[in-house]
This record gives sequence, structure tokens and C-alpha cells, in this order.
Amino acid sequence: MSPAPAALLDSVAGTLMVVVVVLFLAFFWVALAFWAVRDARRRSESPLLAVFAAAVNVLPYLGLLLYLVLRPPRTLDEERALLLEEQALTEGPAEVVSRPCPTCGREIELDFVICPYCRTQFARRCRGCQRWLRLGWRVCPYCAEEVATPGRGGSGQAASS
Repeated sequence: MSPAPAALLDSVAGTLMVVVVVLFLAFFWVALAFWAVRDARRRSESPLLAVFAAAVNVLPYLGLLLYLVLRPPRTLDEERALLLEEQALTEGPAEVVSRPCPTCGREIELDFVICPYCRTQFARRCRGCQRWLRLGWRVCPYCAEEVATPGRGGSGQAASS
């Protein structure tokens, strides 16, 4: 026959078990209160919310439920991330001011006509209007002058057919 509950509490093992359970619940309550205060500091810069989180935990376990209902929905880090995301969406993409050199891969400015690192040429001047032309162009789009292709031994103007 099993002993009655009152007899179990009268024994040393029963008393020890009750003390252990009470200590565990007390430690858990203090840990939850500590977590609530830390959570309040992450969610607001106001010291009043941290004081509220500590004060509300005077009610064991019910205070934590009350804090969970009344706390701010997002942490400060989440608020900052949302603000940055909103700014990025409203501002649009930033202007590109540099590009990689196709030969060496280093960052160079968009209006460079030659890479200062590997000396790869990106453009040349038109002999008629002195504007910059891309290397693949055969005619100047600004003055309509024919452009000699380098390396073919041209005299400056391509022969017309």
C-alpha cells in the first residue's frame, strides 16, 4: 500500500523534494524577471519600461504575461532595420561612380579613358571635333567624321566606297 501524501511530506525525502521544487520555481521566477528587464532594455531606450518590467514581475508568472502583452512589438534593432529598409526603398538606387577595369579588375571612375593601373585604353579623341569616342566606333556621332581603325594602318580617315 502506498503512503498517504501527508505521510510523504512528513518524511525527510518529501521535505527535501518540496524544498527543491520551491527553490526551482523561485529561481525560475527570478530568471524570468531578469529576462523581462533585459528584453525591455532591448525594446525601448526608456528606463521606465525596464522599471515596469521589474515591477510587474512582483506577481510571480502573471506579471510576465502582463509584460508580454504590453511590451513594444519590435526591438530597437528591428526598428532600425525597418527604418533603413524604408529609406533604401524611398531613395532608390545610388548612382554608380566607378566600374571595374575589364582587364585588371580594379575600380576606376566611369569617365576614365584609360586605366591608370594597367593602361588599358577605353576611348580616343575624334580628329574633327576633339570629343571622346569609344574604341569600337567607326564614325564620330558628334561630327559624322569617319574614324580610322587603329592597327590597320589607316591615314586618319577610312576610305569610302
